[in-house]
Amino acid sequence: MKLRKRLTSTDFSVKISEWDYAFSKRGVLMREYFKSIFGNEYTKTRLFDATVSGTLPHAFLITGPKGSGKLTLATEICAAMNCEKKNDDAEPLPCGTCNNCRRIREGIFPDIKFLEKSHDKATIGVEETRDFRSDMFFSATEAKYKFYVVKGADLMTSAAQNALLKVLEEPPSNVHIILLATEADKILTTIKSRTQFIQTELFEYERLKSFVLRHSDEARVLNESNPEQFKSVLLSAYGVIGNALALLDGKKIAEESERRDTVLKFLSVMPKKTPFSSLYTATLSLPQKREELRCVLEETITALRDMIAVKLSDDISTLFFTERDAAEATLGTMSVKRLTKIFDIISSALRDIDKNVLIAPLLTDVAVRIKEA
Repeated sequence: MKLRKRLTSTDFSVKISEWDYAFSKRGVLMREYFKSIFGNEYTKTRLFDATVSGTLPHAFLITGPKGSGKLTLATEICAAMNCEKKNDDAEPLPCGTCNNCRRIREGIFPDIKFLEKSHDKATIGVEETRDFRSDMFFSATEAKYKFYVVKGADLMTSAAQNALLKVLEEPPSNVHIILLATEADKILTTIKSRTQFIQTELFEYERLKSFVLRHSDEARVLNESNPEQFKSVLLSAYGVIGNALALLDGKKIAEESERRDTVLKFLSVMPKKTPFSSLYTATLSLPQKREELRCVLEETITALRDMIAVKLSDDISTLFFTERDAAEATLGTMSVKRLTKIFDIISSALRDIDKNVLIAPLLTDVAVRIKEA
């Protein structure tokens, strides 16, 4: 009871689940499991329990931002179920050292099949999905459990998703299907109802910092040489480990720094008193390439969110600005009402980018609407 009370007081609710399971089995904490997955404690505990008890669901939908560990989690589920040391309590699960675990992590295990969009296509079509489905009815080459993983399930057409419905409802014996998706709202409701849902965990700044400092030489060097830039890089990762590690590349750090400067210059012309000529020039100076502009506008929205948050609350942490004081200084005399209107204008422009509108007219419209806000 003392342990439960201590954990509760520090809000480790997911850790309690892990300990409860362990104590219910042996009275002591059991073997390590899914140790390659950072965080996600409740998910790992559920998966471990289902794996050792033979009750793993036949289908999963794993969602989360790019870089949040969806494929890593899917790989570890495949490895755990086919681990040669699965029944050895002295070994982690998956062990990572047996022949099956090694080949699964290397992507060369014959009974794990992947479906993803072709490089020359924007979606996953019905024909390749039917071929993928048909393979599920063949006997396994060597494993007891066959796995079928769809990378980018949210890129499947409606017809392709419907082609999986029957097999999701009644899969062949010992077949498991894992769908990976960045945008869960693009998955049909009928698909969702036939799968176990897993949302990958996003991490607060301090946990993200702890992870990258343990796993990245670049992170340690940057944190020592330029802690302010290190913090801005981690904030730009928005809680996603993969993003953080990618952004710590030297070239990426320079690109992110330049993008932040662009956002700050754009924010500086948003006060009502700014002459339209200055606002127009600054807006038209934003990147003209679609993906680069998308990144700048997304960070602008995050910065506006911070500026609104510091105006309304003393408790909300900032996501773009490294310090609340910086958000307050940029805010200046702008009202929450004006900031909210500009937030909506930038959000609308982001949606228009996806509609392939011409960039120059789009930015002109943004400048005009901001001036009128």
